[in-house]
Order: sequence, then structure tokens, then C-alpha cells
Amino acid sequence: MITAITPTGGRSLAFALCQNWVRNQTVQPDQWIVVDDGIAPLQGFMPMDYIRREPQPGEPKPTLLINLKLAIPAITGDKIIILEDDEYYAPTYIEELSRRLDSHEVVGVGRSKYYHLPSGGYTVIGNMTHASLAQTSFRSSFLPKFASLLVGNAYLDMRLWKLAGNRKHLFVDSGAPLYLGIKGLPGRGGIGAGHNPRIYRAKDTADRGILKQWIPGDCQIYLDILNGKLTKDTYKEYFGW
Repeated sequence: MITAITPTGGRSLAFALCQNWVRNQTVQPDQWIVVDDGIAPLQGFMPMDYIRREPQPGEPKPTLLINLKLAIPAITGDKIIILEDDEYYAPTYIEELSRRLDSHEVVGVGRSKYYHLPSGGYTVIGNMTHASLAQTSFRSSFLPKFASLLVGNAYLDMRLWKLAGNRKHLFVDSGAPLYLGIKGLPGRGGIGAGHNPRIYRAKDTADRGILKQWIPGDCQIYLDILNGKLTKDTYKEYFGW
């Protein structure tokens, strides 16, 4: 069984996109745990185990680790895949990671690709010793170790991949792109330098050629965000929910 986990909150448009990417997967998760701690509850249109966590005064920001801790007791699958709400996941993403988890305990996609949607800035990071959390998956045998890492700062990915040791398997989606880290979507800001448009040394063309190259099948959805056709107020009509 496959369990997907999405910690989220305060990103209604990003979460709508995430639901669309999950809906289009060639292999569906048997369980999708969504932990939502935004000021206003988000709406779910896909089958999911929705956990509403009310934000608490004085809690650390960001709340990623708190939300992941809350998800752990609800996990039923033996393959666990992290799906962050502001990432693009191609239709074969879960299928490919699930296949590789048959042979490896911790699996991730290296050489992360990031794209800042408002500015068109983009970059490819040469990481091949770890994957970002949004491109990380593991078997349930690794879950106790994963749970032990949910302390300290929110930069969980580095600690996770260091602990994985020889259990890890990193690969590059050099054929059909499996994902794209999308930054700059409306809503609550994310952690990490990728959300800052000033870090991107390369900039896409006016017609968004790089975006079209990286996600040829679904780039129009992001173009419709840029042209105002798809917003936090229109996504129900846009996706037909």
C-alpha cells in the first residue's frame, strides 16, 4: 500500500493544484494524509484522510515538523511518499517512486529543478547526496528513523538523507520530467531560498519556453495562473469541481 503525506495550510490555490496532480497519477495512493494548519480550513475534492490542526499561539514557524508528527500515527501504507503542495508532480511520479521502493528503502530524485513562477527565474541544483523533502519517499521500515528526525529546524531533508546512509537511492529524471519545484504561488510563504526570486541567475523567455520544456503536458495550467484565468477564486470552475 502507498501512503502519500501532504502538510499544508494557507495555500488554497497550491492545494487545488496538488489535488489535480494527484488525481492525474497513473498509480493512485491507497491513502492520502493531508494535515492542514492554515487560518481557514482548505477544501478537499479528492479522497483523503484530512487532519485539521488549528494553529496555536507561540508555536514555531514553519510548522512542517509539527504537522508531520501528526500524520505519522495515521499512516497505513508500507510505501510513504511526501507530496508538497507547491510542487508539480507528473502523472507517473508515484508510479516511478513506488517501483523503486520495491528495491530500496529510501528513494528520492536528485538534481532538483526549481522554477519561480512570477519572475520566470529557474535553476537546477546539482544535489546528488540528498533530495529535497518534496521528492523523498521511504518504506515503513524507515519510519521510526524518520520520526526521530522531527526535532530541531525545519530543514529535515539534509538530516534524513544523512541518516539513510547506504539505504538510500537517488536518481535523476533525465527522461520524461517527473516533477518541478514551483515557487512564488499565492498564499503562505514557504521555507528555503528557492522562494526568493533574487537567487535565480537564469530567467525564462517571455513565452516561458523553459517551463514548457520541463512540463510540456501541464504548462498551460501555470500559464493560466499568470494570465489570471486560474486563481484561488476560480479553481473550482477551472478544474470542474
